[in-house]
Amino acid sequence: MKKNAVYILIGIFAVGLAIYFLFKNGKGQEQTLVVHPGDFLQQVSVSGKVAAMESLDLSFEQTGRVSGVWVKVGDKVSVWQILASQDTAQIAAQLAEARAGVDAQNAKLEQLLAGASSEDIAVSETAAANAETGLSNAKVSLDDAKQNLIDKLQDAYTKADDAVLGKTDQMFSNPQSGNPQIIFNSDNQLQTDINWERLLIGQVLKKWRESVLSLSLDSDLFGLEKEAKSNLQQIKNFLDKISTAVNNPSNCYNTGGSCGSIPTAWKTDNSTARSNINTALSNISLAEEKLRTEQSNVKIAEGSLKTAQNQLALKKAPARSSDIALNKAQIKQAEANVQNILAQLVKKQIKSPINGVATVVDLKVGSIISADETAISVISNDVLQIESYVPEKNISFVKVGDEAAITLDAYGDDAPFSAKVVSVDPAETIRDGVSTYKTKLQFASKDDRVKSGMTANIIITTGKKNNVIAVPQGIIINKGGQRFVKVKEGGVIVEKAVETGDVSSLGQMEIVSGLKDGDIVVLEQANK
Repeated sequence: MKKNAVYILIGIFAVGLAIYFLFKNGKGQEQTLVVHPGDFLQQVSVSGKVAAMESLDLSFEQTGRVSGVWVKVGDKVSVWQILASQDTAQIAAQLAEARAGVDAQNAKLEQLLAGASSEDIAVSETAAANAETGLSNAKVSLDDAKQNLIDKLQDAYTKADDAVLGKTDQMFSNPQSGNPQIIFNSDNQLQTDINWERLLIGQVLKKWRESVLSLSLDSDLFGLEKEAKSNLQQIKNFLDKISTAVNNPSNCYNTGGSCGSIPTAWKTDNSTARSNINTALSNISLAEEKLRTEQSNVKIAEGSLKTAQNQLALKKAPARSSDIALNKAQIKQAEANVQNILAQLVKKQIKSPINGVATVVDLKVGSIISADETAISVISNDVLQIESYVPEKNISFVKVGDEAAITLDAYGDDAPFSAKVVSVDPAETIRDGVSTYKTKLQFASKDDRVKSGMTANIIITTGKKNNVIAVPQGIIINKGGQRFVKVKEGGVIVEKAVETGDVSSLGQMEIVSGLKDGDIVVLEQANK
């Protein structure tokens, strides 16, 4: 314990401890103490450093060029005072653009609430009329395509009927009966197939004729087109087999019991019939494709008309609540963008978060400073505090609110200060291999003599009792688990049993019971 700390403890003990008198009756006499109730103190002595309650290192949040420094070392600063700033030309341009975006969204809302102009409505009405005309024209074209397909279906029937009845029946006997027979020799299987297919085609032509006679624009034209193609294909296969038979030089035409050459006219008629059937198939396919195209055009025209009509209705209708809500949301989004840029602008400034004094100003106008690089330091100008580290063996005594007596090396023992414990860290700090606990004390009042960084000598009063009898701890006698103190009564020294309590910082033992005010205790017995 430092010399001055010892001095203070002795002074406090002299005031608080019971007044005693030490008797020495000469050489070889007892040393005694008259005990009286007094103050009983527990104290912890440590050292520390004076520090500001708040000490902050300030920096920019972004790297940039310094455009202004508005403080120098030693200047007093106030809360939110701008201390330095970076170049903001680019951000200012972004801010102007963002604010223009807000204005544009507000203008759109006003336009939405005002509704469409008469000119816009007239344009939409013209578009709707044009779309209606386009639909009408598309429907006319569709009817023309339907009629074209009907014509091709009827023509296909005519060509098929001519190919069978007009071109090939001359090669059969009883062609339209229930037993048509080809009248020239051929391969037996081929001849049988031709006779059978002629019978079937007769039924096909009969049914087909009924379908063709009932054709109209409202008929199922695609179904009839599919049927016609099937019929034509069947007739084409029939004609292909006849072509094989009539063009086979080994086949002959039966005439009066003799076998003559097949007439060239039959070959020519069969070839013409096959060509006509192929033409009919091609014409139907083209007509079908045209009809499907016109159907698609009608659907497109109907969609265009519906779109034009909806747009016209939208122009004439008042603004919908959903559209207004959407536009207002877009305004809020644009305003949020402005706020975001303003936040970026703030990041280009250093502001003081406290009232205090600038202690470091480490930047110059025009220099580039990196993000998070300390540029300015400030300390608070509130009452200063002391930071100390209390050893583990003493920390259990120290608590928030304990009072302390302070002396500073700068002013010596003649300038005492008062302080109070304001915080004790819950976790340890290892200093020189010893567990300590950071403890902060605050001066009782502001004093201009106290400066940050000064060394402080601290005596913390951790406990105080009044009206307590105490004796030096060294005179307590322990016997069989009982404690005794020697007392002089009527010239005789006796041992009195006592109950003890706490031990003070100066080694005094609290006597809870067994002694009373005025008792004379023996400190040192006389030598025999």
